[in-house]
Amino acid sequence: MWIFQLKNPSRSDHINCPLSIVHCQLSTRGCCELNITAIVALGLVAAVLSIILRQHKQEYGLYIPLVTGVAILGAVLIAVRPVLDVIQNLMEAVHMNNIYGQTLLKGLAVCYLTQLAADACKDAGETAIAGKVELAGKIAIVLLSLPLFASLVEMITRLIQ
Repeated sequence: MWIFQLKNPSRSDHINCPLSIVHCQLSTRGCCELNITAIVALGLVAAVLSIILRQHKQEYGLYIPLVTGVAILGAVLIAVRPVLDVIQNLMEAVHMNNIYGQTLLKGLAVCYLTQLAADACKDAGETAIAGKVELAGKIAIVLLSLPLFASLVEMITRLIQ
């Protein structure tokens, strides 16, 4: 089952989500908007559904927040794609080393995925595991940024000499 379908098959620059969470019209300007009302409604409906399911079957109440979180994250990632393209084009235009932009985007991805996983653990009542997931995310960010720090130190030593 396809979640996203082409709005106009003759023009491949229109992408439309049937749930209307994200509306993208990719053009040379890279315009994309996120329907925050639909996301808030989805979150509220999922919260109520989760509360109701937890009263009847505790284990089913844990799946609703996880699936909802993944759906919202997917919608946000689709909405942010044109922004990432613009950032990449800007970095190419100024002939900046691509490692800086890639590191920034990877760091943001690690942050969001870590937050999603930690929140899922907290929803399951496992705050200790959530703390370990957050710690792993922080360490991953430090490890990811080490090449940037090495580049910065190298640049400073060249300026001093």
